[in-house]
Amino acid sequence: MRTTKPIEFVLIAALAIPAMMAAPSARAQQTPAGTTPDASAADTQTVPVSTPSKTAREDYELGMFHREELLYVEDGIDFFRKAIQADPHFALGHATLGFFTSDPAEEVRELALAKSNLSHAAPDEKALIRWMMGTKNGNLVPAIAAMNDLLEKYPNDKRLTNMFAEWLLGPQQNYNYAAKMLEKILKTDPEYYPALNNLAYAYALGGRAELSPPLMDRYVAALPGQPNPQDSYGEILRMMGDFPGALEHYRASLKIAPNFVYSQDGIASTYALMGDEDRARLEYVKAIDMAKERTDKMDFRILWAMTYYRENRPGLARKAFSDLAAEAHKQNLPVEEAECHRDMALFNPDPEGQLKDVEAATEVMISDKHEILQGTRELELAKIFQTKAYIAARAGNESLTQRTFEQLNNMAQSNRDNVVMDAYHSANGASLLLKGKFADAISELQEDPRNPLSLRLLADAESKAGETAEAEKTLATLAAINDETVEMASLVPPVRAALKSNVSKSAQDTSH
Repeated sequence: MRTTKPIEFVLIAALAIPAMMAAPSARAQQTPAGTTPDASAADTQTVPVSTPSKTAREDYELGMFHREELLYVEDGIDFFRKAIQADPHFALGHATLGFFTSDPAEEVRELALAKSNLSHAAPDEKALIRWMMGTKNGNLVPAIAAMNDLLEKYPNDKRLTNMFAEWLLGPQQNYNYAAKMLEKILKTDPEYYPALNNLAYAYALGGRAELSPPLMDRYVAALPGQPNPQDSYGEILRMMGDFPGALEHYRASLKIAPNFVYSQDGIASTYALMGDEDRARLEYVKAIDMAKERTDKMDFRILWAMTYYRENRPGLARKAFSDLAAEAHKQNLPVEEAECHRDMALFNPDPEGQLKDVEAATEVMISDKHEILQGTRELELAKIFQTKAYIAARAGNESLTQRTFEQLNNMAQSNRDNVVMDAYHSANGASLLLKGKFADAISELQEDPRNPLSLRLLADAESKAGETAEAEKTLATLAAINDETVEMASLVPPVRAALKSNVSKSAQDTSH
């Protein structure tokens, strides 16, 4: 599994992150599966962990071990919670919990506690905490500077390097740079399995999926008794369109660990992509029942509801999403609440209704009623504004497209997060497309090459520019996407149907 959700590049290159990335984590490298790391061993080659409590240190190391090495994410989060209970002044413990949790209220609370307890941390711990807080608050320039300093000082800290690469893989979607960092780790230690896992994802997500299966074979061999290698293999095969292979590996994962919830979600999503929505719903219910974290439960319920859209039952889908939005509001889960409205917008056949749904999503994220970090708020708003620009462009509404681009332009002045920058380029491309500046639109939309919204608009711009062959390639790229996102679910099936129809028509024309 990936330890971060898919979401739905400029920054990293501009800040010139040094390429000094390599090896050992704070625990012994070859800890056998099913055992625990040595939490007491100090290592001057790794960022220090400062707490006077032996219990807090042990729980912190167990949290990192379960989350990073075994990918028992929920158990890892529980250990971080135990660590800060053992030492309430453990600044890095609070920061790590706030950084990794998916619960917005816990994120806000723990990062605030990390800040208030900074005086209890060592200088290099403070730099790591500043990076964690900066990535969450949108203050990326000082955050990256802090991480640069740490990577230069601790070039052999594999856990630090892997953590940073994982962040690039997830929220930043900087797959190529993440791959370079992970490759450096594996040159030093070819069997460092967290890097094997993440590098396979970096290749698959970065357009080099053919390089992933050999890494997965090594990962499975390294941890034959753990579920995550099988789970990751399943997810990567699903991305590649090998649904039977994906199901085989997900089931192998669950055979090892029957409650490994992400494999259960993987089975459900694979059936959803195969078009067997009845079976998908049954499997999602199992995942919902298994999940411990309320955010996971809500995310799985959203995917469950999406199956009704997938099988063209919009009435049932809209009711399910409306109910989920209300439930997310009660639970103080603003990102999930906003996502429900954004999902409804992308499936709404009425342009005016689409905009109403998008505005409802916007209202959720700008409301002061929700406990949420500003950085998290802005990332979700960037996705919403990008969706609005796409809807407006497809409807031919030039003024709304331009206004939405200006909103993203304003956001990008202070928040240089790649998610914001990709949305900025996409909205600018949409605006330029409607102004008839097709070459400029193509250039901007190519800055966001993996988002279905941008790919759909890119194909439109290439077609209008007379670049028919390029438009066909872009549509083929779009049609090949296999993931759980609403963008894929709403945009890819019609493109696949159109391409299939064109092939059939061409065959008929040839036969006459």
